[in-house]
Amino acid sequence: MLFRLLALLPSAALAGCGALAPGLDGTITGSIAPTPAPVSTSEPVPSGVTPDDWIAARRALAEALAARDAAPSVPWENTATATRGTVTPIAGKDDSKCRSFLVSFVRADNEDWLQGEACRTASRGWRIGQARMLERG
Repeated sequence: MLFRLLALLPSAALAGCGALAPGLDGTITGSIAPTPAPVSTSEPVPSGVTPDDWIAARRALAEALAARDAAPSVPWENTATATRGTVTPIAGKDDSKCRSFLVSFVRADNEDWLQGEACRTASRGWRIGQARMLERG
């Protein structure tokens, strides 16, 4: 009899876990920063960049451009392609609606750089006006 009660003890203890916090959905979350202005998704993917890497880099670019302070470098990573990098906006003119930026693409032992310019849209987002991979010199 005692053996049966001890065998049921772990099951009874675990069954109560769900009942401790009724109404919670169990979703795991982290700190949530304010949503930066989106970067337009209609611009073409720059030559030499995979579409998935560009999506990840654009998210970081939107975050970096949302910062009004000095040019912060914002890291990004695409685990599906094992590519990572940083996005660094370069200060624009005070009266300019456009800002230049640099994006690094690091894959294994290879590193490439993309230079571009993003301009503010009427909807307060950012549109990539030009972007090109820098040549190695």
